[in-house]
Amino acid sequence: LSTAVAQLITTPLDVVRNRVMAGENPSSGSAEEESQAGGRCPPREAPKLSYLDSFKDIAEAEGLSALFSGASPRVGKAILSGAIQFATYEETKQSLNRLFLKANQ
Repeated sequence: LSTAVAQLITTPLDVVRNRVMAGENPSSGSAEEESQAGGRCPPREAPKLSYLDSFKDIAEAEGLSALFSGASPRVGKAILSGAIQFATYEETKQSLNRLFLKANQ
């Protein structure tokens, strides 16, 4: 459960990190605008924004929901992963206990 909560809380940070790494800037023009110009315009160099500036730009331009895009799959994966890990651990522990009990008798 704690992993799922952590995934939910850190989703905005990952969204901003991914956008920064991809070079996307919501306040600059889009690739669609460039393609509508018939490709004649040279690509614009987006100003490099700090992490915090990018965070604010995404929140202002696309809303807070954009910062949480992808949260559901991340939380679902965390819950599923935790359940599999717990079940595997318990089954392995029981199997090893049975193995060692047979060896001691």
